[in-house]
Amino acid sequence: VSALVDELLREFPPKSTDTVTFLGAQFDKGLAWVHFPEGHGGLGLNPKLQKMINERIFAEGGPNPVYRNPIGHGMCGPTVVAWGSEEQKTRYLRPLFT
Repeated sequence: VSALVDELLREFPPKSTDTVTFLGAQFDKGLAWVHFPEGHGGLGLNPKLQKMINERIFAEGGPNPVYRNPIGHGMCGPTVVAWGSEEQKTRYLRPLFT
């Protein structure tokens, strides 16, 4: 996970990358909701890893997606993962995060 965060920060420096592009790259690398399934913003890992990911990103000036869309990030995303079809996950999760 640490190597993926390094890669994200190297390829998309937060201070010089627009927010939507950065968050999209974070999602695509599975670092949006690390405990979500692969291909849907996560890596299927322990959710406790998200704190380390976020701390590293925020330390480099990266955006906080919770401030951009608190309901989407905290309620809608997890609901779609739990109850949505594969089509709904593909359609909604990335836009909810970015």
